[in-house]
Amino acid sequence: WWTNMPTNLYFNNYKSSGEQNLVEDLIVESIKMMGFDAFYLPNDNDQARDLLYGEDPVKKFESAFPVEMYLSSDPLDYIGKKDFFSKFGLDIKDDVNVIVSRRTFQQRVPQNSFQRPREGDLVYIPFLNGTGELYEITFADQDKDFHSLGRVVPYFYELHLEKFKFSHELIETGVAGIDEVATFGSYQITLDMAEGGLRNYEKGEVVYQAPDQLH
Repeated sequence: WWTNMPTNLYFNNYKSSGEQNLVEDLIVESIKMMGFDAFYLPNDNDQARDLLYGEDPVKKFESAFPVEMYLSSDPLDYIGKKDFFSKFGLDIKDDVNVIVSRRTFQQRVPQNSFQRPREGDLVYIPFLNGTGELYEITFADQDKDFHSLGRVVPYFYELHLEKFKFSHELIETGVAGIDEVATFGSYQITLDMAEGGLRNYEKGEVVYQAPDQLH
């Protein structure tokens, strides 16, 4: 009875790998033409992730992989709740959505431990705010293309990004722009040092107080 199905038997719209590859080629090319260069920063200390609450108190970002992306949200402004006052004071929710092709992600990001963008990893967008900004992936949507032409795996991922809030994470990627944004965006305490100290401190140096009072 399968031979009497109402659809045309001479057109294969859901099992043609050639058509699927063509769609993927067009998506990749469109992102390369109309997108922007960004960096994907995976959490290199994923073994410490709390699977119950989804938190990792010791996040380490020590690598950054260049990936082209496309801005899928409003190109003229941030999305989300933006700036509003909550019971904790001023809260800034400047969110953006971007698209990255699955093929590009597999080519640029090592696939030995994970095969798709992960929630909790970071994305660095160089052109935002003049100096670049870091965003955290809050959700990686794999079904945005709705399995076009019957393809099981997605053509692309839409990443929902929220501006990253620093909380003692270690960010040392070796990319000057990213590390600089992380340094100035993290929590800071200003200390007024008296003249006549025992040494000069350098940027990035770890300072602590030893029992002998020499540090």
